[in-house]
Amino acid sequence: MMKLRYKILTIVLSGSILMACTSSANKHSADQESYAIIADKSELVPGMSAQVAIDDQAQIDLSQYSLNSDSFEFLDNEADSELGAQIISLNAALDLSFQHSKEYQTQKERLYLEALALTFDRYRYTPTFSAAGSANYQWDAEDQFVTDMQTLTGMEAISTSESIDARTSLGARYLLKGGGAIALNLTNNFTRFLTGDISEFGAGALIGSFTQPLLRDFGTEIETEALMQAERDLLYQLRDFTRFRKSFAVRVASQYYSVMLNRETAKNNYAGLLANNLSLEREQAFQAEGLRTLLQVGRLEQSSLQQDLRWTSSITRYKRSLDNFKLLLGLDADANIVLDDNEMILITETGMQSPDLDLEQAIELALQTRLDLYTELDRVQDSARKIEVAANALKPGLDFSFVASVPDANNGNLGELDFENAVYTAGLDLELPLDSKAERNNYRRSLIDYEVATRDYLLAMDAIKLDVIDIWRRLNEASKSYDINVTSVQINERRVEEAELRAELGLGDIQDTVDSQNDLTAARTELVRSIVDHNIAKLEFWRDVGLLYINDNGQWEEGINEPQ
Repeated sequence: MMKLRYKILTIVLSGSILMACTSSANKHSADQESYAIIADKSELVPGMSAQVAIDDQAQIDLSQYSLNSDSFEFLDNEADSELGAQIISLNAALDLSFQHSKEYQTQKERLYLEALALTFDRYRYTPTFSAAGSANYQWDAEDQFVTDMQTLTGMEAISTSESIDARTSLGARYLLKGGGAIALNLTNNFTRFLTGDISEFGAGALIGSFTQPLLRDFGTEIETEALMQAERDLLYQLRDFTRFRKSFAVRVASQYYSVMLNRETAKNNYAGLLANNLSLEREQAFQAEGLRTLLQVGRLEQSSLQQDLRWTSSITRYKRSLDNFKLLLGLDADANIVLDDNEMILITETGMQSPDLDLEQAIELALQTRLDLYTELDRVQDSARKIEVAANALKPGLDFSFVASVPDANNGNLGELDFENAVYTAGLDLELPLDSKAERNNYRRSLIDYEVATRDYLLAMDAIKLDVIDIWRRLNEASKSYDINVTSVQINERRVEEAELRAELGLGDIQDTVDSQNDLTAARTELVRSIVDHNIAKLEFWRDVGLLYINDNGQWEEGINEPQ
C-alpha cells in the first residue's frame, strides 16, 4: 500500500512539474512575441521608450539617497518627523515614479495587452494544426442465468466479447488573406476484437478542401479588416503611452513643486506669526505703561491668532500633499522622505524665462507634432474603411468550394489510403441577401460613424489650439504675477519697516502694523507661487506643443532643437 502511495505521489508531482514548465514556456513565448511587436512598431512613434517590460519592477530602495539631519522649527510638532528622512531631488522623484508608480505600471500593462491581442490576430493567418484522439473499451456483461443453464446441460461456455474502438484525427487549416481557406484532415477509425479470433478492422480518410468567397467577404481589404484594426490599435496605444509618459513626468514635477510651495507657505506663515508675536509683545508692554488701549492690543492679538491658524493649516496642507506625492511615486505610505530645498532655489535662480517661440509658431508646431491628433486623423481613415466593409456585407454570398476525399485502402494496413479512388467535388454556394436589415443598419451606422470621427478630428484640432493658447496665457499671467509680487514684496517690506519704526516710537497705528505684516506674508507666498506656476506652465507648454521628450528615467529634454 505504501509503495502504491509513493507511485501516486510521484505521478502527481511529475504532472505538476510538467504543467509548471509548460506554463512558464507559454509565458515566455507570449512575452517574447509581444515585446518584439512593440519594439517593431515603436519606430513609428517619436519619443517612444524601450523600457516597457511589465515584470522587471525592482524593489524600492531609498538607501541610496542622503539623509536629512535637520529639524525645522517652522514645522512645529511635525519637525522631528523629517529627521532621518531620505532627501529626494526632482530627478530622483521622476526616476522613482517611472520605476515604481502603480499608475505607470498599469499603462505599461495596457500596452502589453494590446500587443498580446495583436499576436492572435496575426496568428489567424498562419497555418494552424490540430490533433485529437479517443479510445473506448467495450465488453459484454456475463448473464448469470445463461451460465447456470450451461453448467446444468454441460454445454460449452461462450466467452464474453470485448473490443477497443479508437479514433484519431490530424488536421491543418490555413486562412488566406483574400478571404479563402485551405483545410486538410486525416482521420483513422478502427476496432479491434479481443476474442479468440483476433482481427482488426480499420477505416480512414484524407479530406482536403479549399473555399473562396467571390462576392461577399472577398478581397484582402475586407478579410483582413480586423487584423488591420488590431495593428492600428497597437499604434494608437503606443502613441497614448508616449503621450502619457510626457503628461506623467509633467504631473510628477508639478506635484513636486506644489509640495515645495506648500512647504514655503508654511515657512512664510511661521515667519509672519513670529513677526506678529514680536509686535504683540511690544504693544502689550506699551499697554502695561498705559500707552495702548485694550482695544488696540486686542486687534493685534486677534491677528496673531488668525496667523497661528493659517500656519497650522499650512503645515497640515504640506504634509498631506507630501503623503499624496509618495503614493504618486509608488512609495509606501509610511516611507519617510523630504523634498530637496535646492530645487526651489534652482527654479528661483533660473528666473522667468519663457520659451523662445511666438504663439503662432507654437500652435503650428503642436498641430505637426501632437501624437493624439495623428490618432484622431487615423480614426477617420478607420471609419472610412469600415464603410467599405459594411457595403461589402450587403452583397450576395457566392462561395466557391473544392473538396478532395481519399478513402482508406481497405487492405488491412492501418492508415494506408487509396488515391486511385479519390473523390473530387467542386461547387458554388449562393446566398441571396433577402434578409439584410442588420447589414443595412450597420452600413448606415458606419456612415454616421465616419461623420462623427471627422468632427472629432476637427474638434481635437481646435482643442489643441486652445490648449496652447491657454498655456501661453498662463505663462504670461505667471510672468506678470511674478513682476507684480516682486514689487509687492518690496513695498510691503518698506511698509513693515515704517510701521515697526513708528510703533517703537509710540506713534504707530496697530491696524497699519497688522495689515503691513499680513500683506508681506501674503506677497512672499504669492511670489513663490508665481515662480512655481511659471515653471509648471512652461513644462505643460513644451508638452502641449509636442516638444517635451522623456528619457527612460522620466527626465525631460525640451526645446525646438530636439529631434522630432
